[in-house]
Amino acid sequence: MTADINETIWHPAEIFNPKQSQHRSHAIVILNQPLNLPFSVYQNLWSNSRYNIAADGGANRVYTLNESNASKEELPLTTVIGDLDSLLPEAHSYWRQKDVPIIHDEDQYSTDFMKAVNYMRENQERGLDIVVLGGLGGRVDQGMAVLHQLYTYQKEPGYPDGKMYLLSTEAITFVLKTGKHRIKAMAKYGQDGLGAGLGKHVGIIPLKEPSFISTTGLEWDIKDWETGFGGQMSTSNHVKEEWVTVETTKDVLFTIDLELPVGQDSD
Repeated sequence: MTADINETIWHPAEIFNPKQSQHRSHAIVILNQPLNLPFSVYQNLWSNSRYNIAADGGANRVYTLNESNASKEELPLTTVIGDLDSLLPEAHSYWRQKDVPIIHDEDQYSTDFMKAVNYMRENQERGLDIVVLGGLGGRVDQGMAVLHQLYTYQKEPGYPDGKMYLLSTEAITFVLKTGKHRIKAMAKYGQDGLGAGLGKHVGIIPLKEPSFISTTGLEWDIKDWETGFGGQMSTSNHVKEEWVTVETTKDVLFTIDLELPVGQDSD
């Protein structure tokens, strides 16, 4: 691959790569949404993570996942933080017994997601990539709030505070800032049917304003194509080449679906 020096390079499937565990390439923020991916996928995510921070009810979700796992392997947490109005007593007791700090943050002007990200960046490590679990499977307003925060936490060019990936049960979504981007869109990690990687369906969604976008590597590439709400929008495109490029005049969301372990589709 020959990349332009001004291009931002993306390897979204690397979060599933078990060989990355020695580098601990990201942090995880868990929101209060069901964790319905296969347990092996979460094991790889956790093996690559330096910090695992549950936003309030997200601690319930990891607790439930651990309790229901037949192998009895457990996913640890670094911290639980939020206003704690959603934290179940049994989950609270479970994490307390494991000496996980549970921080009560009463700030009414920030969501639990914001509290978790702020805590990680201020108290753990600034500039580390963050994988956000959940956020698009519940109420529409809450899903829009997560997408809004995905944007607001990455306002500066060059991603100086780290890139942020939103991982749902169906897709990985991230913000492409104004400029040129090269995304490795064909990748899968794992063996014997237990790997996870990227699928073929792609969407490029304008954020707060219309944008002109150009692409290569997709089945239906476009050149200087205007996209905006109420107008044209690039959804349900297909990956055709290993590397996809996107050039955009304004910030847009890039979303690509997941290819899950054989016989273990998400619930």
